[in-house]
Amino acid sequence: MTRSKGFAPEDERFHAEIDTPLGLLRVVARGSAIVGLYHGEHHPPPAPALLGHAGPTPGSPCSVPGLEGQVPPVPEPTAAVLLQACSELKDYFDGSLRDFATPIELSGTPFQLSVWAALRRIPYGECRSYRDVAEHLGNPRMGRAIGAAVRANPVSIIVPGHRVVSSAGTVIGYAAGAGTKRALLDLERVGAGPGGVGSPRRGYWEGRRT
Repeated sequence: MTRSKGFAPEDERFHAEIDTPLGLLRVVARGSAIVGLYHGEHHPPPAPALLGHAGPTPGSPCSVPGLEGQVPPVPEPTAAVLLQACSELKDYFDGSLRDFATPIELSGTPFQLSVWAALRRIPYGECRSYRDVAEHLGNPRMGRAIGAAVRANPVSIIVPGHRVVSSAGTVIGYAAGAGTKRALLDLERVGAGPGGVGSPRRGYWEGRRT
């Protein structure tokens, strides 16, 4: 489920950290939805305001040291969605989860939101080219704009910008670097089994020709 609304400055954000085979991830929640997911080596790094306060208690699937007496306290719905996201991310990296159920809330321009929605339709274990996404949105000439929107995606992995590659299948343009992007594709290739990630399948979305 994806909900879209404008950013409200008075809303409190909280983040939690999770160690993964690809390094640290910072998961950010506001209210009862995830609003950010950033790699430890994210470029450009998220501003402190995007991360907000430190997240749920130590000993959970994701934690930040020294949270005893945290002020402001983490609201129960926010803590719950952070723990859900971290649990699902653990299962994703274990290879036992393909589709995330964690609610997310995306804030962006109408064009960015349309691109991010298209990314979420790329099946696990497959990839599409920037041109594929542009054609899917009705204008094959806007590949550069698609690339900029993919790079601006605030919720890595759950909104799978890593599944977008060049028309030749080259792994390029990822906030945590090409090596991390390639590792995510390799992870999904193994999880998808035979016929998994390969060259872009132009014009196909969820197995149907558009």
